[in-house]
Amino acid sequence: MKVFCPICNLEKDLSPEEWRCSCGEAWEPGVSDVFEIDKGAHDIWRYRKMYGLDFEEPYFRMGSGWTPLLPFEIRGREVNFKLEYIAPTASFKDRGTEVMINILAHQGVRRIVDDSSGNAGASVAANAARAGLEADIFVPSYASPDKQAQIAVYGAQVHAISGARVNAKNAALEAVQGEATLASHAYHPGFLSGQQSLAWELWEQLDGQAPDWYVLPVGQGVHLLGVWLGFKRLLAAGLVDRLPRLVAVQPTRLAPIKNALEKGFETVPELEPSKPSIAEGLAIASPVRGGRILEAIRETGGSCITVTDEATIKAQIQLAKRGLYVEPTSATVFAALERVFEQATATEIIVLPLTGSGLKGSPGI
Repeated sequence: MKVFCPICNLEKDLSPEEWRCSCGEAWEPGVSDVFEIDKGAHDIWRYRKMYGLDFEEPYFRMGSGWTPLLPFEIRGREVNFKLEYIAPTASFKDRGTEVMINILAHQGVRRIVDDSSGNAGASVAANAARAGLEADIFVPSYASPDKQAQIAVYGAQVHAISGARVNAKNAALEAVQGEATLASHAYHPGFLSGQQSLAWELWEQLDGQAPDWYVLPVGQGVHLLGVWLGFKRLLAAGLVDRLPRLVAVQPTRLAPIKNALEKGFETVPELEPSKPSIAEGLAIASPVRGGRILEAIRETGGSCITVTDEATIKAQIQLAKRGLYVEPTSATVFAALERVFEQATATEIIVLPLTGSGLKGSPGI
């Protein structure tokens, strides 16, 4: 798989040992001009020829992707919910993880390490189990007990690390030695490849259109970047005439993207949370790909909206009363919807991905 560094423009063939560029930046997948859909497949491998992989067929399949897009009327406006929590491990992370672990399995990796607040860890653990890989997952000790239990049930070793979220990341990096390989949703370019499938699915489900607004929760930002890169591929191919406005949603208690945008920064300085947020999946003080997140938001004319924990809990309840039970991190987008309505016209297409199931045991309702 060809990868490149967006900072120093270095291009290389991806290897398990060199999981990031020598400059410290995370690799991105090489850009391919192939746009060929396998319409006989109804999962992320529908787009396998577009990922730029070194293999024709996946090592394994988990059934990620091709999730429903449901229109709802909210305050007299149509809003489209993309049900990303209908996934093998009940979160959007399964798209990127399935591609990432397939790449590592094809490269002969047998033991992997990752850090996570819960959803990514469960996704990595499940896909590792499917591929026959051993996995060590480092989580902050405050992570939902149910999420930690989900990681463990797949056979992964769970390491609960006390203190701030970054401590789990540092412990995981220290564990990458010997035969262990980093399988990080934050760093691995294969993860971004898999996340691009979300843009291509939406394009198909919207009959060859891009939405006008795509409103999503942002922690590490790999969801946002995958959608951005995916729609840029469609734009380059002449299949859409614009990119959707990308609206990042973060908790008021920890909003490094909002801070960087307001101050005109090109990178995202680390922020310390005033106190932990109920949206635990967004507890990222300084995202790995922060500069690219800012670039994507600015290029699309997007923004960052912050929401309080109280508004998030209210949104979680409101969604549940519509039959959509999501965890608090996912509910943040519904909490931000009123401010999107203030900017969007009545005829514009608004998509809100619901990224994680409420059955994962996060606090809230």
